[in-house]
Amino acid sequence: MTWLISPKVEGNELSWLTEEGSLTERLKKEFDDVKVEIVYEGVYVLDKTFYTREVILKSNDIPRVFARTLVKEDDLLQAWSSLKNLGDQSLATILFDSAEIKKTSVFYKELFLDDSLFVYVSSISPIHKKSLWARKSSWEKQGANLDLIEIFL
Repeated sequence: MTWLISPKVEGNELSWLTEEGSLTERLKKEFDDVKVEIVYEGVYVLDKTFYTREVILKSNDIPRVFARTLVKEDDLLQAWSSLKNLGDQSLATILFDSAEIKKTSVFYKELFLDDSLFVYVSSISPIHKKSLWARKSSWEKQGANLDLIEIFL
């Protein structure tokens, strides 16, 4: 299945998928004790070399969202240099605190058991569902792009 312009869900699930603000802030409003657990930070090679950061947002020790950030390594040295200093802070501290950062696109996809992203996320955090919703957004700063995939656990 390809990425969709709008998700085919309703109610609370739709509300989370289409959240315009920070998911971390929304989690903090709805649950207490929100933490960012780093899964991986480092090099990711596709057709070019990327820096990737993978985290799980947890509340009360329950995994809520898996997030993967991808930035070309060249862009990490300048426009997106603050990524390397996030530590256990949320990416939202960068994305929503600067007027020069713009969201350029957002797409949605339902992931099923045989999807490679589903398989990967379930290897990190056990999943007891037959499908998961994901959204993929692109952000731009100083002509440099950042891609973000968020999977709702």
